[in-house]
Amino acid sequence: MQMCALKLTCIIVLAATAIDSDNISNCHEEISHQMLNNISLSAINTFAIAAQEENFTRAADILHITPSAVSHRIKNLETQLNVLLFARQAKGVELTHSGTVLLAHISKGMRNIHQGLELCQLSNLRDKLTIAVVPSLCSEWLVQRLPRFYALHPNIDLELIMSDQLVDFNARQVDAHIHFGSGEYYGLQSTFLGNEFVYPVCHPDLLKGHKTANLDCLLEHYPLLNYKAGIEDKPGGVSWEQWFARNNIEKPAGIRQLWFSHLNISLIAASTKQGISLGWHKVVSENIQQGNLVKVGENAQQTRFNYYLVMSERQSKNPNMQLFSHWLLKEFKLD
Repeated sequence: MQMCALKLTCIIVLAATAIDSDNISNCHEEISHQMLNNISLSAINTFAIAAQEENFTRAADILHITPSAVSHRIKNLETQLNVLLFARQAKGVELTHSGTVLLAHISKGMRNIHQGLELCQLSNLRDKLTIAVVPSLCSEWLVQRLPRFYALHPNIDLELIMSDQLVDFNARQVDAHIHFGSGEYYGLQSTFLGNEFVYPVCHPDLLKGHKTANLDCLLEHYPLLNYKAGIEDKPGGVSWEQWFARNNIEKPAGIRQLWFSHLNISLIAASTKQGISLGWHKVVSENIQQGNLVKVGENAQQTRFNYYLVMSERQSKNPNMQLFSHWLLKEFKLD
């Protein structure tokens, strides 16, 4: 933050409102505005880093300048303020009382500056959000609900990107990810959206001509359609093997099985009468309502993973993102 041209107008305000007479007993009672205006932000930043490190050499490494330059800046600051900020020692430096007082208020000022810069950037963002979404939820659930979002927020555009794997927010220009996972994302903010439940589904025509519309009967006539889950979501989903074990069903020997890399492809195969698939409730609900699929049996199994809206802490302060998050939570609660 070597912005020598910037002056300390904001720090003057903080000092005028926050420092009382007791705290500045070792400083001059009256410091002219002209003197304060001659103190650069780079000098204040150098002092703050040197105070935190208690060593001019380490401060120089952080600021990418020489130790003598750090010492020179501190000396000039002490001269301008007419106070001693550091007590020089053989193995470093130690803050004086005046230095401790100044550091406390500079720290507050720097936090306010950083927050102001961040909010300033967010206020100038385009009215567009780029959202990554797990593919099947995107194509079979979210897209159908977008008209409701645009009706509420006509000035916000959405760009949807399909991704099973959690995106790297540092490497890609993505604002948030609707992700299927554990909810534990280091350094990121995650908001719980909803659970997921799994049950067998097939085309309604496959049930015709059978006395009982149970899974055991269907397994004798039709193939199993398998979603081959990726590395990231496999631990949280439900496979046919897990379904059979949970429901005490023996898989017929030699039954034909088809495999698909994405859940929605498996469901397309089921809707075209190619076999029986495990349907995820959020993903299949529209197809069931439209009569393209039907639930087989009454059992349902909850997945270990759930849906979360994941983003950086910075992005969570974006007003447009807050509107999208609020709308998305309401949509999940409707199902």
